[in-house]
Amino acid sequence: MEGIYQIGTRIYHADPDRLFAHQFGDGFIIVADFHEPQLDRCAAIAIALMRHVSGARPAIAEGAFADISGLWPMAIQAAAVRDGADDRVALGSGIMTLLPVMGTALIAANKLDAKNPVKGSILTVASANSARISSAFQRQDVATAKDVTIIDWVHTEHADIERMLMDAGVGRSAGDAEKAVRDYAVAEKPPFAWIDGTFSYNNIT
Repeated sequence: MEGIYQIGTRIYHADPDRLFAHQFGDGFIIVADFHEPQLDRCAAIAIALMRHVSGARPAIAEGAFADISGLWPMAIQAAAVRDGADDRVALGSGIMTLLPVMGTALIAANKLDAKNPVKGSILTVASANSARISSAFQRQDVATAKDVTIIDWVHTEHADIERMLMDAGVGRSAGDAEKAVRDYAVAEKPPFAWIDGTFSYNNIT
């Protein structure tokens, strides 16, 4: 959460680069203001955030995303105005939490991740979209899943990743990222499938 905030306020804080981030449970969806023909920035943001927390499981996908609060029932809209909040309304002495945004972007990312059989801390992109990411981003196609590619978030070097580390304090060096993954595997002893997927697809030997 803090990493997203720092990137959004220190690096990509104005048009046309600004970002929109929305929390769903224990995850976030980060949406660009405009369609991005090249996906280097998307991949760099994901990598910086993964290194910042020493792991995660994001997916890079595309789709629409919009404010849907105008579609809520009138009683809910009126209650939100009454309560002075756009993300919750009172249920007597209880609370109803509202999600004012929704779209196919979130659904596409979830579907893409679900399609990937590899376990572990990995960064997934559709193989068709990986062609829109520069060769600086190391990657491997998943042999057991058609049209799924995994980007090496541990070792990839790119100017945008470095900028987020230096100017926003988000991320860590490739060497430190690898050490963090190794230390986690030793200390927490995750399942073998997690270790195998994370190490194999991020070139940790």
